[in-house]
Amino acid sequence: MPGKPRKATLFQVVRMVLSAFIGIRKRGEPEKIDVTPVQVIMTGIIAGAIFVGTIVSVVQFITR
Repeated sequence: MPGKPRKATLFQVVRMVLSAFIGIRKRGEPEKIDVTPVQVIMTGIIAGAIFVGTIVSVVQFITR
């Protein structure tokens, strides 16, 4: 019987959120690590802000 899932590292949470952004996911990954909702929400907000900032910067660069 498998033991308790190990806590997720920052890299694992970032990878999980970014893969959710593009819509891919490995099977069984959520069972392997223990991720809290706060980790997912904070990482999602930061990743979303970086994405929007990148898009705005590229559009401003192109339209000059």
